[in-house]
Amino acid sequence: MVGAIPLLVRRRAACVLRTSVRLQLVCPQRGYALDTTNNAIAARYKDKLERAMKEKGVSTLEDLKVHYEDNYKQLREREPLAPTTTSPAAEDAQAKATPRPPVIPKISKEQSMKTLASFIDVDKLRQHTVPREIELIWRARFANDPNALCAVLPADVFKRMRQTAKAYPIFVLPLPRSPIESGADAAPLSAGGKSTAAEIQFMQWTFPEDYTSHCIMTSLLEFKAHKEFARPHTTLIFHTELAESHGIVLFNGSVERDMNVSNADAHFLVLTLQKFYNADTHAESAYERAKALRRHNLLEMFKGGKNFDLELLLAEAEMID
Repeated sequence: MVGAIPLLVRRRAACVLRTSVRLQLVCPQRGYALDTTNNAIAARYKDKLERAMKEKGVSTLEDLKVHYEDNYKQLREREPLAPTTTSPAAEDAQAKATPRPPVIPKISKEQSMKTLASFIDVDKLRQHTVPREIELIWRARFANDPNALCAVLPADVFKRMRQTAKAYPIFVLPLPRSPIESGADAAPLSAGGKSTAAEIQFMQWTFPEDYTSHCIMTSLLEFKAHKEFARPHTTLIFHTELAESHGIVLFNGSVERDMNVSNADAHFLVLTLQKFYNADTHAESAYERAKALRRHNLLEMFKGGKNFDLELLLAEAEMID
């Protein structure tokens, strides 16, 4: 017996050492131990956890976690979209660390594209056989809108404009400005022996459908800053639904009020646009053919990116046809 006492002391000392490292709650009636590393959770669910350990035949909380880990993985495989158990603090930290991309609303084709039917009853308009009557009705449609542009073009004129626009969908137009009005993208030019400041405008044609053609205009400064996201100051829409039946094309547009472009500026740009895109290189008059050839050459030079002359552009734009 004397020799057995030191062995018992050593065993008790080892037991005390283990409990000092890892505190355990012992239930002598059941014989199962709970790890109280998370004291609050263990205290709240002590009875349930002990019952679960007895049912599963395990002796520690870690073994119980391992047992349910397999079940959890199987559940995730069956339901991959099941939410994970993450604390609110961790979710907030993860949301701040991972920026979400901006939500861009989807716009339907009907919302993004205006056709002739968006402005007027086309079937009723077709009942008028006299083009002058249609023109009066069309102008009356926009009479109360101070920011609107509208006109009626001969079908053959717009046919030539559309063909040219297909070949040269992108171009620039000068908008003459006084030195006070001229902005950062204004170019000092000399045309006709006088110095003129002009604000360069970028324009682009698009053809969303057979009967509708769009032309948008923005300043060159705006286009350089925002590229394809540049905001247009003037939008033009050409409708050809009545081209074959009545020989006319209806045109309307709008001018943004907060972009330093007036209705008079927009009218000037529309007339300048027609000078370049309605240039008839097969005209009967030699003078008209020469003029059309000069303007066609400017379109070609801009498209090719070689030898484009802003002074010639301004001279043609200010020329009285």
